[in-house]
Amino acid sequence: MTPVLGGRRELRASLLIGLCCLLVYNANGRAISAGDAFPARYLPFAIWRYHSVLLDPIATLTAQGRGNAAFWMVHVPGGHTISLYPVVLPVLIAPLYLPVAGYLHLRGWTDGRLDHIARIMEKLSASLVAALSAALLYLLLRRRAAAAAALLLTFAYAFGTTTWVIGSQALWQHGMAELLVIGALLLLTAPCTAPRALAAGLLCGLIAGNRPPDVILAAALGAYGLFWAGRRAALLVAAAALPTGLVLLYNLGVAGNLAGGYGRVGKASFLQHDLLSGLGGLLFSPTRGLLVFSPFLLFLVLVWRYLPRERGERGLTLAMSAGIVLQLVLYAKADWRGGISWGPRYMTDLLPLLVWMLVPVAAALRGFGRVCFLFAVGAAVAIEAIGAFWYTGVTDSAIFAVTSGPHQMRAAWDWRNAPFIASLQHGLAPAELTIEMRGHFDAIEAGGQEVVAAGWALAGHATPWQVAILIDGRQSVGSRTFLDRPDVRGALHEASPAGWRIPLGTAGLAPGEHVLVFFASASKNGEGYYLGERKLTVQPASTAAAGGEDLDDGFRTAAARLRAHQQGPGYWLTAYTAAARFQEPRQEMNTYLTALLLDLLDPLAASGGLGDSLQRARQHLTGQIEANGLVRYHGLPDAPGIGTLGCAITPDADDTALVWRLAPGRDRRRLPAALATLDRYRTGEGLYRTWLAPRAAYQCLDPGSDPDPADIGIQMHVLLLLAQVQPPAGRALCEDLRKVVDQDRVWVYYRMAPLVPILRLSDLQRAGCELKLPESRMRTQVPGQEIWVSLVRLLGRAQTPAGPPAGAAEIQAVLRQLAQEDFALLRKNPPLLYHNDLTATTPRYYWSEDVGYALWLRLAHEYAHPPHLHPNG
Repeated sequence: MTPVLGGRRELRASLLIGLCCLLVYNANGRAISAGDAFPARYLPFAIWRYHSVLLDPIATLTAQGRGNAAFWMVHVPGGHTISLYPVVLPVLIAPLYLPVAGYLHLRGWTDGRLDHIARIMEKLSASLVAALSAALLYLLLRRRAAAAAALLLTFAYAFGTTTWVIGSQALWQHGMAELLVIGALLLLTAPCTAPRALAAGLLCGLIAGNRPPDVILAAALGAYGLFWAGRRAALLVAAAALPTGLVLLYNLGVAGNLAGGYGRVGKASFLQHDLLSGLGGLLFSPTRGLLVFSPFLLFLVLVWRYLPRERGERGLTLAMSAGIVLQLVLYAKADWRGGISWGPRYMTDLLPLLVWMLVPVAAALRGFGRVCFLFAVGAAVAIEAIGAFWYTGVTDSAIFAVTSGPHQMRAAWDWRNAPFIASLQHGLAPAELTIEMRGHFDAIEAGGQEVVAAGWALAGHATPWQVAILIDGRQSVGSRTFLDRPDVRGALHEASPAGWRIPLGTAGLAPGEHVLVFFASASKNGEGYYLGERKLTVQPASTAAAGGEDLDDGFRTAAARLRAHQQGPGYWLTAYTAAARFQEPRQEMNTYLTALLLDLLDPLAASGGLGDSLQRARQHLTGQIEANGLVRYHGLPDAPGIGTLGCAITPDADDTALVWRLAPGRDRRRLPAALATLDRYRTGEGLYRTWLAPRAAYQCLDPGSDPDPADIGIQMHVLLLLAQVQPPAGRALCEDLRKVVDQDRVWVYYRMAPLVPILRLSDLQRAGCELKLPESRMRTQVPGQEIWVSLVRLLGRAQTPAGPPAGAAEIQAVLRQLAQEDFALLRKNPPLLYHNDLTATTPRYYWSEDVGYALWLRLAHEYAHPPHLHPNG
């Protein structure tokens, strides 16, 4: 290797490169952060004020209103809270925070002021670390290349890789990893001296401590370092042991685990992914592929033509190559998507090594090859620029819509989900970093069954775009209406309306303590800023409903909960679990549940005060009908909830039939096309299949042994539609359905959940199809579901004059049991509506508390208004 280049010309060029990078990295006026970076954002303030690396004194602020859902925080024995991630990064950057710590000491350590400064300091610190790495990389590359080639590769590194959108935009561990690796290479490519051996060892130890997977890189560089240091190898080892020992001391003494926070939450399945598909994803996927986001690195395939001749350089190249390969294997065995983040985040730490190895290739390129290389660098810079100015993380949600199963990674290979394509559809991200969000959650004003949350908020000197209250991390209620607050105007001398009031219906909340978190947004596409939280205790509702004499309180409570749980666009959310018990439910949006609730509640539109809710639900469902007349389970493929509450799934017969029957809208011109598609997917025995697409075109599906079954519930819903629009086809389906009603192959989605098929019997009877289900199909083996089977059977008897009438005492007993203790039984074990194909890879069971309230209301309604007293009802 060449001697150290320390001339003033190189140093000036390095300084200018660093300054240029610093300006560009901050030009977007915003940070691109995530929960992974929150501990590093706030820990330097805990270090300066509380002299602690624990999150205890700043836990509320670090959690950002997420409570126990804040995955970046770990609770350890002794009642302490620590960062999930190593604390090397926040400790190393803590000196940069001394001036702002002094400023806060003078002005006051309020949460709002600290949060505002912390966001700015996160961006400035991250951009400074990334800019410094680029400046030092130029000096490193000058040891192998002329100034022009070194400058080109430094430019490619700084602006054509995730150094820009990951390393410089937030306090991920990756930016510091790049800086430490480049620092180590600067030392290892210079003649060995005792100070350099100590410094190289120290940096290798820090590389390993900063990000545990980088132990591989530290070991590779350290192995070469032993060869490089020669008789000073002991100094290198001793220096590396110092930070390593401190990190282990923290892990064992504070976290109580050798692996630190990771060890307390790690999963055995983390490294159980397929190796080859993982390598493909890391390198070539359109959403995370290193060679897609930084295509100039494709030229590394030519490195073999320019292998170094000098022994020391060959040894370093060999060590680097081993580290790169092992790191690739490690991440390929993990979930290579790397969470909500920009591009190939996991590959960021390798970039200094890859660029170093690319030097002889870039220096040797001529003519067409050089043009291609420059074009690849330009494409990489354009991709990263889109990330810096457009990307917000919203587009990544589609990549994680499928949480398990054989198709879990499919969305990550869809070019439509590539963030540099999808982000452009959302417009430029707002430059809000310097806007100070101020506000206060003043009070919760009680008044009967409704409370009002009140406070004020300002985005800089202006009224915010929106304020929102998040209830228990589940239900969000927002407002864009702001009032004049004379007290705020007088105290802050701000003329913009700042006051807000958000009504909260307590009838929709279960008894007990609830956490209300206050967020404010400066603009439509901007980040929600956490500004405070309060606790609300809801007292149990009157027990009059449990007494049996008066069900009015239960009726009002159930109706209020349905109104409260309905989301703004008009739909209700469905809970799903991985087992046939209501534990650890997750939520999704689907058209099926909203249609089912609309069908159940329509007779109560006036008496239950649900008219407005049902109209919004109907409008939402109508809006899900696509140009071809079909409807998807998760709704429109470009809806806002796709990626977070569902995925772009294949259209299906069930939801198409439900929506066209219940919410067709005024324009029925698309109905013939939908009916024609349904007819194409009939089986030879006259039944209708589930999915309305060929197998090769399935999206977001984990089918079972029959990839397109003709399920009993789907036949019922299609039949109810056909009875309206094509009566002969409906009668034919009824006859065909009678022949197979007890065959296992048609009980696909309701085998363990018979509620909906039982519920539909009376609907079919009114439509002219007398269908009887075998008694064995009308039972449940799922604990706690017996009362729901009893309820729907009672409801069927109450709705149908024929057969044994439902006795008043029997109906009252069920209503009383469910309404006791403010519907406690319903909330703990709501109705199990259906499940996925039990032969599929990943089991799913779908539940709905709201259907429980709807069934209760409907039975209470039928009890008060039995059909035999209302012949036209």
